[in-house]
Order: sequence, then structure tokens, then C-alpha cells
Amino acid sequence: MLTTTATTPEVIDNLTSGVYPAFAMLAGMQLDLFTPLGDGPMSADQLADAIGVGSAKLKPLLYSLVTANLLTVDGEVFSNTPEADHFLVQGSQII
Repeated sequence: MLTTTATTPEVIDNLTSGVYPAFAMLAGMQLDLFTPLGDGPMSADQLADAIGVGSAKLKPLLYSLVTANLLTVDGEVFSNTPEADHFLVQGSQII
């Protein structure tokens, strides 16, 4: 008798769980949003003005970067994590 196993999304979930934070980091690097935050915490509106984008479209990315542990948020104010400050700010170790 032929037995079948249940199909689950585990393989796909495992792959995508690593891709989305990487895409968020890449978008943040392309917008160079880590550099202004290297000077200190900013609201989404302040950061949007600093990098020349709309804050409504920037906010989801900022919260994705919080989830990826590259930014922190306190109320409505965002800051780089120590890793982002060290590696993702223009003039830092990598950039």
C-alpha cells in the first residue's frame, strides 16, 4: 500500500524567513537611511525628509528593520542598533 505524507509549507517558510530581512536591509542600504540615524534618533517623518522619501511608504520598511534587529523604536522614534551603526553607516566598516 502506498503511503503519502502531508505537504507543509515548512521548507518555503524557512527560506523566506531569511530573505525578507535581507531585502529590508538592502532597501535601507539603497536609501542610505542608516547614515542619518548614525547622528541620532529620528521620527519616520524626520528620516523621510533627510533621505527624500515619503514617510507613509518609509514606515513599513522601518518596522521591518526593527523586526530584523537593525533598528530600534521607542514610541515613534527610530535608532540604529549598534550593528547598524558599525556596519551600515556611510564611512563605517563595510560601506
